[in-house]
Amino acid sequence: MSNIDQQEDDEISLIELATILGEEKKILFGLPITAGIVAIVVSLLMTPIYTATTTLLPPQSSQGGAAALLGQLGGLGGLAGLDIGGGAGSPEMYVTMLQSRSAKDKIIERFNLMERYEAEFKADVYKQLDTVVAITTDKKSGLITVAVDDEEPQFAADIANAYYEVLKELLTRVAVTEAQQKRVFFEEQFTKAKDELADAEVALKEVQERTGLIQLEGQATATFEAIAQLRAEVTRREAQLAALRSFATPSNPEYRRVSSELASLQAQLSETEKTTGVNSEDLTAFSTGKLPEQGLEFVRAFRDVKYNEAIFEIMAKQFELAKIEEAKDTSNLQQLDLAATPDRKSKPKRALIVILSVVAAGFVAMVIALFRGATRRSNNDPDQQNKLHSLRTAWRIRKAE
Repeated sequence: MSNIDQQEDDEISLIELATILGEEKKILFGLPITAGIVAIVVSLLMTPIYTATTTLLPPQSSQGGAAALLGQLGGLGGLAGLDIGGGAGSPEMYVTMLQSRSAKDKIIERFNLMERYEAEFKADVYKQLDTVVAITTDKKSGLITVAVDDEEPQFAADIANAYYEVLKELLTRVAVTEAQQKRVFFEEQFTKAKDELADAEVALKEVQERTGLIQLEGQATATFEAIAQLRAEVTRREAQLAALRSFATPSNPEYRRVSSELASLQAQLSETEKTTGVNSEDLTAFSTGKLPEQGLEFVRAFRDVKYNEAIFEIMAKQFELAKIEEAKDTSNLQQLDLAATPDRKSKPKRALIVILSVVAAGFVAMVIALFRGATRRSNNDPDQQNKLHSLRTAWRIRKAE
């Protein structure tokens, strides 16, 4: 076949196609118009949905603020063996907290969602919240966005803002739980040290009244104070390790640091006792020689008072530090954008619904028009009838024999 004949056949095919579409113009134009009208009516009948959005800034690292606070406390900062700086978690962690069952339960209880959604079980409300609440995070900035859909714009804004309060409550509860553990531990140690110091002072007074000794010479006093301070530091490190065991493992860097300091202090205490000839547990002699029995009794009582004074001072400062940690707000959660009442609906998008409906109906109308035109022409053309029969046969589902 020549190029001219091929071109004529192509022209004839295009003409036939245009003719078929012209013959079926009622369907070709009527169906999309009808679909558009139906889409307009349906979209107008759909309930408007409003979206309220709030933006949250997750807690940032507060180690710098804690260091400044310790600096203002002077000597207390050097005695702080526990890291009180609250490290910031990842934004994904806070998103998970907002999507947790605890957060949903607070929202459900605050807004009585069981009744609003007419749900019999909480699980149904959980699913509904997952549908109407979108919680996302920006990986670059770390900001968290909470978007809430509802028929009532004010209600949507109220729920969005409530998520900020809920997250703040969760963060405060988690932080205070750990802070309370430290505070209770050091409070017990402080009370114990105070009682032991009082007992030691009473014992020293009784010894003084019985022996008539009032004080030791300067060398002995300095020796006892040095050993008492070292023993107090050893006891403090042991208390810190006991507190760390409640929420940290031996592989924790802070745990390893305190363990190392404890070993170093124990070695220093042993060396001091060896050098001075004074045993901190069973004092019997000085470098100047052995003391009389009454003097030895007074020395032991005096030693106990100095030791307990050092322990009491350290535990008092640790206790005050733990109370400060418990009292301060460790959440540092900020709400950058308050969820305002939306003025315009976010759903349904009527224009998009109508356009998609018209386009889809137009495609269906074209297929119907071409099929009807081909069927009509095949009735007058034997070749077309054979082709149509072959097509039907090829697509027919044969019954199993």
